Amino acid sequence: MLTGDPGTDQQTLTAAGYLGGKIVALKVPAVNTSLEAVIVPADTDTAAALVPFGVLLNGPGEFAGAIGPSGSKKAPIVRALFQGNVNSESYDTVNSPTFVIGKYIYCGGTTHSNIGLYTDTTNKGTLSGNPAVGICTHVPSAAEPWLGVASLL
Repeated sequence: MLTGDPGTDQQTLTAAGYLGGKIVALKVPAVNTSLEAVIVPADTDTAAALVPFGVLLNGPGEFAGAIGPSGSKKAPIVRALFQGNVNSESYDTVNSPTFVIGKYIYCGGTTHSNIGLYTDTTNKGTLSGNPAVGICTHVPSAAEPWLGVASLL
């Protein structure tokens, strides 16, 4: 729950995974189900797995377009087959994924502790059909630590 205090809310949003480049899904609010859908980091391993919907353009920072009380209070999401690079906030760095240029990339889930992160086929969530969410266009390295994504969302 956001408090309206930027110092508190930005930490809350960061801890909850609302970071730029994170894969998000639509969900019915837990408290008031009569409200419209909200976005949450996509967890493709839950009992009612959430289908990836889009990617956050930015996180909870101070800028006008940012999520939170200091920003627009809206969550800018990109869809429609974008192509870009995402940093380590947005791809799986824990499970040693093997990214290969031209191969599909997937959304992670709770099983691998990579909710809303781009990952490889061995660390993807268990969502029925395991849909790919993108194609790898650049493999992260020490010199160039970003993942290139041609989105399929």
